[in-house]
Parts: sequence; structure tokens; C-alpha cells
Amino acid sequence: MALCISVFEQLDQQILRNHQHYCRLFDYPHKWVETSHIAHPTLRQAYKYHLLLQQLRACAENDWVLMLNHDAVILYPVAMEILLEGRETLVIRGPSRASSDEPTFAMNNMLALRNTASNRQILHDIIFTLHKNLIRDCAGQTELRLLENFPMLEINARQGDCYINVNWLVPNWHAARIFVLSLASWASPAGDPEYHTLFDLRMKNLLVRQANGALIDGLPLMKMPVYPALSSEAQSSFNPQGRIALVTLYTENIASYARVSEHNVKRYCDRHGYAYHVYRAIPEQLDSNIAGSWVKSWLLSRHLANHDWVIWIDADVLFTNQSKKLEPLLENRDLLFAKDIGGWELNSGVMAFRNTAENAALLEKIWQCVNQVDDKSSVYSSQGDQFHTIEALRSAGKLNEQSIVDCLTINTPPQFTTGDTLLTHYFGWDEPYRSVYMADDDAMSQRS
Repeated sequence: MALCISVFEQLDQQILRNHQHYCRLFDYPHKWVETSHIAHPTLRQAYKYHLLLQQLRACAENDWVLMLNHDAVILYPVAMEILLEGRETLVIRGPSRASSDEPTFAMNNMLALRNTASNRQILHDIIFTLHKNLIRDCAGQTELRLLENFPMLEINARQGDCYINVNWLVPNWHAARIFVLSLASWASPAGDPEYHTLFDLRMKNLLVRQANGALIDGLPLMKMPVYPALSSEAQSSFNPQGRIALVTLYTENIASYARVSEHNVKRYCDRHGYAYHVYRAIPEQLDSNIAGSWVKSWLLSRHLANHDWVIWIDADVLFTNQSKKLEPLLENRDLLFAKDIGGWELNSGVMAFRNTAENAALLEKIWQCVNQVDDKSSVYSSQGDQFHTIEALRSAGKLNEQSIVDCLTINTPPQFTTGDTLLTHYFGWDEPYRSVYMADDDAMSQRS
């Protein structure tokens, strides 16, 4: 009898729901196992193949077993009889990170085998090698390399118009018809996981919810949020008398996520009485070819005199826990910056300046430093505004522990975000991930 097995290191109910729904569609028997009780990673790998071999041996000759792991979600259901027609194995070669000369490896999130003598022998050999790896180093004999002993289909292999197994890092996967989406990391040249800096359990859970929405409820995948414009004006000032003012700018090309931020931040400012100055185009006084990220200090200078504090926020931030106020962060200081998640001293996506003569001069100094850069046509041209802002602050002696707080206090990356986080900054994500991620988190923020 054919069988589908789900193997989890730790049970994930939403992924289990995904696998079970697929099996119900085709009346396939299903079982799941959890391997968290096995501490050694090589033994966990070996356990999977012991289980697969055991189940194959219990099948009739030429019946099949499909094994899915915790990184596999089904998007478009295709019967295994179709996928395995004329085949004894279903093992797909995965993509490399970037360059074509990097080695590629088998994808281990999905494996389908018919019960044949050759497949049983290969599994037997894989198990033997994995156990041998426990007692001495066997260079190059990683799990992914061992799977290459099976006949393999090439990267992005298809059955008809349906891709069989595609990694989520492949661009535009959400626009294609795909049987299984892999939520695993790229494999490194050594065949080990090479973790994506931005990808974490929160994003994985979002993608699983998206997959289940498509598979079970027939919803579109990764649909871009459509937040209405709050105004058609080039500039709006909400609660302009507020002592603390938030300032941002976005242009139409990033409106899909910037409007998520705009709605979120306005709701936060309305709740606490903060001013909110929103620019939806480059001000006429400036060069129209300048990218919006370069004008932060100029805009802050424009509003500093009218408030006790002005705070720049990029257009990809959300106030996550909207019950928390800004005042406790601003006490007993004149400047507030936040550490960047990378190697920069700070991230210029959130910067706060108290209304002092020294800070007015400092903002002017930053603008002079930025304005002398020839190419300001994009976020990352000429090393980006962040580099030049940091250099101006360095020369002014303002890069210090007193002014730069940790990433948990403010300007928190999504990887660090919890329900208690004040402000989350979604930098680094491409579309549609950023917009979809922000809209999902904005919905949760409305509960606080």
C-alpha cells in the first residue's frame, strides 16, 4: 500500500495540516513522526532513512512511499501516480546560491521512492554511511550528497505545467504552479545548510499560512496588500501640535508597503497624540532625481523647531505593540539611534533628535555631508545615505553608547520581534515579502 510520511524535528501543526489535507484529497494513508528525542543530527538523519526503508519493505513491490519533512509544504496538489509515472524515484536537484559554478545538491524536503530492489539497496547504503559517519570523518558524505545515489531530476523539474519541488528563494515562485515548496535554506558548497540572514520562524510560519490558504481555501499566494492612500497630497501633517513628531517620506514605487506603514504609524500617533509628517514625493525644493532615503536630515531640520523631538522613521517600519509610548525612551538624552543588525554602527532608518541648538547644527552638518555626494539616485548609490550619516556623526563625536541603543529597544528587525516589541523595521526584504510580511504584522498590531 502506498504511504505518505511526514517527518518533523518538532511537530508543526500547520505543516502537518498541509500534508494531511493533501493525503485526504487522494485518499492516501498518512503517518507522521517527530525526531526531537534524537539528539545527534546524524542519527536524526539516519532515523529518517531507517523509517523509509522499513515502510518500503512493508509495501507491495513497486508501491511508493512519499516522505515530506518540516521544510515541505504542498501548494498545488498532484497525484503521486502522475508524478511517479514511468519513474522509480522522485528526487530533485536543488539550486545553488548564486553562481552557476557552485555545486548543487539534492533537496531533502521531499523524497518519493517506489519499492524496488535498487531503491532498497541505495537506502541500505545511505544508512550504512550515515552510521559510519558517527565514528569517523567521511569527507563529502553529507546527507545531500548521499541522496545523489538515486536518479535525480534537474533543478526546477516539471511534470506537465507543474514544478515538482521549488525552493522559496527562487524568484517569483508564487506566480508558478508548484507541487511542493521547500522552505529550507540554500545548501553551502559543503552541503550543509547556509542560513538566510533574514529568514526565520516568523517568516516561515507566514509562508506556511500562505500555502495553506492556497491549498485548502483557494486563496491567491502572496497577494500584495492594497491599503488606500490617506491623502493625494504630496505632504500631510497629522496632529501637528504634538510635542513629539515622526517624519517619513515615500514615493509611489514603494507605496505597496509604505502605505501599510503610513496607516500603522498614523494609528499609533493618533493614539498617543504624536505629530506625524508624511511626504509622498520629493519636496520641490530638492533635486527631483534624489532618492528619498537621502533627504532625512533635510526634512528633520524642517520640523525640528516646531517640536520637542523629531524622529525619522523609514517607510518600512511598524509600531508593533502600539500601547507602548516613546517618552520613556527619550528621557535624559538628546539623541537616539539604534544599532544596525549588520556591521554598521547604527541604522539610519530610525533617528531621533531633541530640539536643541546643537542638534539643529548637527542636522545641518549631516545634510551638508550628504548633499555633497554626487550620486544620490538610489538607496545604495555612493555607499548609501547611512554611510555618510554615520561619517557625519562620527566627526561630531556622536557615535557612542549613550546615543545608540540596542536592536530590542527600537528599530527591531523582524527576526527579533515579539509581542512586546515597540517598533519593527523590515529592511532587506524584496517584494512581495516585505509588503505581505508588514500587512500580516500590522493586523496583529491592531490587537495591542
